[in-house]
Amino acid sequence: MTVELAHPSTEPKGSRSPAEPAHPRWWFIATTPGRILTIGIVLAALGVSSAIATSTTINHRQQVLSTVLNHTEPLSFAAGRLYTTLSVADAAAATAFIAQAEPQPVRQRYEQAITDAAVAVTRASSGLTDEPLVQLLGRINAELAVYTGLIETARTNNRAGNPVGSAYLSEASGLMQSRILPDAQQLYQATSARVDSETTASTRFPAPVILVVIATGVFGFFSHRWLARRTRRRINPGLIVAGLAILVMVVWVGTALAISTAASQSAKNTAAESLRTVTNVAITAQQARADETLSLIRRGDEEVRKQSFYQRIDAMHAQLDQYLSRSDAVDKPDLQGADQLLLRWRQANDRINSYISVGNYREATRVALGSGEDDSTPAFDKLDDLLGKAMEQSRTHLRNDVLNARGGLSGAQVGGVVLSLGAAIAVALGLWPRLKEYR
Repeated sequence: MTVELAHPSTEPKGSRSPAEPAHPRWWFIATTPGRILTIGIVLAALGVSSAIATSTTINHRQQVLSTVLNHTEPLSFAAGRLYTTLSVADAAAATAFIAQAEPQPVRQRYEQAITDAAVAVTRASSGLTDEPLVQLLGRINAELAVYTGLIETARTNNRAGNPVGSAYLSEASGLMQSRILPDAQQLYQATSARVDSETTASTRFPAPVILVVIATGVFGFFSHRWLARRTRRRINPGLIVAGLAILVMVVWVGTALAISTAASQSAKNTAAESLRTVTNVAITAQQARADETLSLIRRGDEEVRKQSFYQRIDAMHAQLDQYLSRSDAVDKPDLQGADQLLLRWRQANDRINSYISVGNYREATRVALGSGEDDSTPAFDKLDDLLGKAMEQSRTHLRNDVLNARGGLSGAQVGGVVLSLGAAIAVALGLWPRLKEYR
C-alpha cells in the first residue's frame, strides 16, 4: 500500500489567536498596592515641589534685597547727593559773590559742594546701566563743567571790580536752575523709583509656595484617611511625620517671610519716603537761599526773586507739616524746630526786601550774610544742619530695614528645603511597609 505524503506547503495552517494579556493595561494602578504607590509618588513629588518653590521664593527675595542694599540704594543716594550738592554749590557761589571780601568758609563750602558733586557723578556712573540715564548723567557732567567755568569767570571779574561779573554769575545760576538741577532731579526720581519698585518686589505674596503647600497638605490628609480605611490602621507614622515636617516648614518659612515683608514695607513706606521728603526740603532750602542772594545781584528782578523765595518757604512749611504729622516719621524730634527756623528766615528776608526797596543794598547784604540771631545766615545754616542730620538718619533707617528684611530670611531657605525633602522621605518610609504586605 502506497502512502502519499502531502507537501508541507499544502498542509493547512493552524489558526493563531492573538495572545490576550493576563490583565488590562494599567491594571496595577487600580489595585490597592498600586494606589498606595501612586499616593507615595504624588506626595513625594509635592514634597520636592514644596522644597523647590520655597527655595526659589526665598532665594529671589534675598537677591532682590541684596541688589537694593549693594547697588540700587547707593545709586539713588549718589543721585540724591548730586542733586543736593549742586543746589549747595549754587547757593554758596551767590553768597560768596555778594560779600565785599569773599569769605573763606563760603568759598570752601562752594568748592566742597563741587567736589561732592563730582564724587556723586562718579559713583552714579559706576552703577548706571540704562542708556537714557547714562546720557542724562553725561549731560549733567558736561553742564557742570560749563557752570564752574562761568562761576570762575564771574569770580575773577568780581575781584577785579568789573561789573560784568554779575552777568556771568546770573548766567551760571540760570544754567543751574533751568537745566542742571532739573536733570539731576530727573536722575534722582528715576533711581528713587527703582528703590521703591525693587523693595516692593520683595514684599509680594508668595503664591507658588502657598499653593504647593496647600496642595500637599490637602492631598496628604485625604491620603491618610483613605489609607487608614483600607489598611485598618488609624495612624501611619510616616505620613504623620511628613505632615508635622510640612507644618513646621510652614510656620518657619511663613514667620521668616512675614518678618522680611514687614521690614521691606517699613523700608519703602517709612524710611525711603522720609529720605525723599527731607531731601526735597533740603534742596528747596538751597534754592531759596540762591533766590535770596541773587536778589542782591540781579538788580531789577528783585520782585521775581522775592516771590520765588516766598513760594519755596511756603512749600517747605507744607512739606514739613505733612512729614511731621506722620506717626512713623524718622528723626521727628530734631525737625520740630524747623518751622521756627523757617519763620526766622522769612522775617530776615522781609528785612532784606525792605532795605532793597529803598536802595540800601549794603544793609540788605549785611542782613543776608550777618551772624546775628535776626539775620538770614544763622537761620538758614541751622535749618540746613537739621535737614542734613535727618537725611542721614533716614538713610540709616532705610539700610537697616533692608538688612533686617534680608536677615529675616536667613536659614529659612535651608530649613524649608530640608523639611520638605524630609517629608518626602518620611512618606516613602511610611508607605513601604504597607506595600510589602502585598507581595
